[in-house]
Parts: sequence; C-alpha cells; structure tokens
Amino acid sequence: CEPLQISSCYSCNMAYSFLVNGELLSGTSSFPILNPSTLAEVGQCPNASQKQVDRACDGAAAAKAGWAALGLEKRKEYLLKAASVLEGNVEELGKLLVQEQGKPISVAGKTGEVSWAIALLKKVAGEISLEPEVVNATTKVYRRPCGVVCGITPWNFPVFCSVNKWAPALALGNTFVHKPSPFTPLTGLKIGMLLKDVFPKGVFNVVSGDDKLPFNVGAHLSSHSKVNMVSFTGSVPTGKKIAASCTKDMRRFILEAGGNDAAIVLPDSDPKVVAPGLFAGAFNNSGQICCAVKRCYVHESIHDQVVEELVSCAKKAKFGDGFKEGIEYGPLNNKMQFDKVMGLISDTKSLPDAKIHCGGNKMVEGAGYFIEPTIVSGVKEGARIVDEEQFGPVLPVIKYSDEADAFKRANASDYGLGGSVWSSNVSKATELAAQLEAGTVWVNTHTDLTGGPFGGFKQSGMGREMGIQADLDSYSEKQTVFVK
Repeated sequence: CEPLQISSCYSCNMAYSFLVNGELLSGTSSFPILNPSTLAEVGQCPNASQKQVDRACDGAAAAKAGWAALGLEKRKEYLLKAASVLEGNVEELGKLLVQEQGKPISVAGKTGEVSWAIALLKKVAGEISLEPEVVNATTKVYRRPCGVVCGITPWNFPVFCSVNKWAPALALGNTFVHKPSPFTPLTGLKIGMLLKDVFPKGVFNVVSGDDKLPFNVGAHLSSHSKVNMVSFTGSVPTGKKIAASCTKDMRRFILEAGGNDAAIVLPDSDPKVVAPGLFAGAFNNSGQICCAVKRCYVHESIHDQVVEELVSCAKKAKFGDGFKEGIEYGPLNNKMQFDKVMGLISDTKSLPDAKIHCGGNKMVEGAGYFIEPTIVSGVKEGARIVDEEQFGPVLPVIKYSDEADAFKRANASDYGLGGSVWSSNVSKATELAAQLEAGTVWVNTHTDLTGGPFGGFKQSGMGREMGIQADLDSYSEKQTVFVK
C-alpha cells in the first residue's frame, strides 16, 4: 500500500458526562480513550456507578408510560428535533468519531457515518407506522411498546449502530438506555449531552464504563429488573452472556454477533471486474465490519488472476490518519484487535503452503494500530485465518474446483451473517444465493446497505434490525384484540 500518512491531532479536550433521567452526571472515575492512529489521548470516559445506572433505568421506567401515551406522531416530532440538533453538530461529531474510532473523515462526518445516522433517524420518523393489522371483522393486531430498551453498541460504527437502535425503539414508544463500547464511548456520550433538552426526562439515557472494572455496566443493564429488552451488537461470546442473562427473566433480546462471511467467485467472473468490489467488501473500514468479506473462495481457473488483481488494489490503498486528505483506510481501533489480527497473520506465516502476497506486517513502528493490507493464499479450512473472524485488513483467498464443494465449505461455519456470489451471469448467481446459509446474500457486491432486515443465521445472532418491518418486529410487542 501507499506510505502511511499521519497528521497532527485534532483536539477534542472536553469533559464528558452521562445523560441520566434528564440530568448530566459525572462519573465516579474515568479512563483514557486513545486515538488509534497516534495513540494520543482523545479524552476521558467517565465510569458509571451502579447507583447511576440504576437511576437511569428507574428514570426510563418512570417515563415509559407518558412517552408511550404521546402517540406516534408526537414522538416523530421529537425524533426530527433530535435529527436537527445532530445535523447542527455533524462536523464536531465527525471529527470526534475520527479521533476515537480511527476511520477517515470522508466516511465519518458530513459524507459519512454521522450523516448516515441522521438520515436513518429521519427515515424512521418519516416511514414508521402503527396501523393495526386487520385479521377479520372481530380481530385486530396492535403494536405495543416493549418498555425500557437497553442498547449495547460496538466500536466499529458507534454512531450509526446506536441510532439504528434508539431511533426505532423511541418511535415505537419505548424509552432507552444506551451503553456505548468502552473503546468508542465519546461520540455516544456527546450525543447524549446534545440531546439533553430534546426528549422528556428519562426517555433517553446514556451511561458508560470500562468493561474491565469489577462493576460491569453492560452486564448490569442486561440483567436489570427495570429493563424489558436488550438490543446488542458485538462479539459472539458477549452475545451468549447477554442471552443467558435475559432468558433468566424472559427478557426480550436481539443479538447481532459477528460473522465470517464467504464470497464465492464463479469461474465466469472477470478478475479485473470483480477484484475492486471484493477488495472493498473485505477492506472497507479496515476490515472492521461484521459482514465484511472474510473468506474468498475463487475457482481454480481464475484464482491466480484474482489474487493478482487484489494485490494491485492493496498496493494502491491509502492508509493513514483520518484527517489527512485522500486517506481511504484508518487503523484498527484498539490494541486488543490489533494483537488478535497480528496473531492470525503470525500463525499463517508458519503454515507450510500459505503465501502472503502483500502486507503481513505492522505498517510503521510506533505509529498507531496500522496493519498493512494483507492478501493470503494457499490456506484452507483448519487454518485460524480461515476459521476465525479476522475483523481486520486481511483476506484469505481459497482455491476451489467444484462449485457444490465451494458452497459446502462456505457453509461449514458457526457463523451465518452474510455472504456473496460473484458471476457474469447474474441470474445464475441469484439462484445460487439461496444455497448460502446467511442472513444477507449479495450478488456481485458485498456489505451494501440493502434497506431490508439485517441479522444472522446460526451463531451470528438472533432477531433482525434495519428496515421498517424488522424495526416493528424487534422493538414492539404484538397485542391481539378481539371484539365480540
């Protein structure tokens, strides 16, 4: 890839507070949030005490009846007001997102994640409906709020993923407690501070905490008696803990818990045509996308040409500090993930048949969590680089000879979030998409937002988000009313 570019740091020095029952509160202690490009401190994240988290849940519970009674149209007005406030602060939020997450400003602020989240907020406010389903002359099915919803969000898309939860939840009459990732909490806290006077007291709350402390904010929320539902996006192990905690009290939950997406490239594909899309599907957000391409199965007749074209894409890729002009890819977000990906690469280097065509190293010693974009071949199932979700700028390209075998191997995973089929014959690829055991299947692309429900098969999660119907199913209860 092109030489690493690091810029001077945009300063975000300010005090961050929780939003708890309409008040801004300070933490009992705090911990530093680092810029993953420079390792400089961005700010201090406050740790919430159990008393503060309980206060947030109590406030949300006290507010839920009044919020639900306002009716959908009035709640939509509040959401649009929230969108307006965020829109007025899009530049500041975008810069803060670059600082704490690492992604380039081009995909963070006015032309990126923050703007996407605002557009989603407006879409929910404009499109969601609570018209009852008429079953027959005597029976209708109504949507009722779940109650208090807790949203636990990840560090790869902290702004979009949070709005994707609280916007439909609030629209449907629920109140909300947001717990952002301890790796990227500042944008979530800042949004809470900005929206302090937008929603009625207790309707929208934000609390944070270091997951390594004895008191774990997320664990407490997912087992809290006042929380009626948990919406989680994150790792499979944490998702399993949340599911176990919720089922004790029959608490509702939805989980989006990662994937190991396979792309299957059919022999009629043109390597020069498909390679840029495959590269984007694997390396956007530096590979830190739950539904990114993480395994690429390519027919033996075009395998070498596809690898060559992917290497060409990697060599052109511009990695660096997100504030530098022209940067396309940032670092990995945190040391934990950096160490994991470097460990996978190290294991791969020890495999006798593995070949690293480009990358495979830290980009610049001491310059943040940057890893060279890495293309690997000569690996197969049984290798960690294939079997595990890398969540970084690494792509194993796996040779196959038999089409049926390729789909069988792609499905031989505990994950089932997404997948894709690539071919010059769109009709055939669309037909073959049904063979992939995944919640979303793309044809000749990967990771695009579809407008439809998003979620996974198998251990990639339970339930669906995104799309109006999925939002209704996830954040409301059905009540059947029979009139004699």
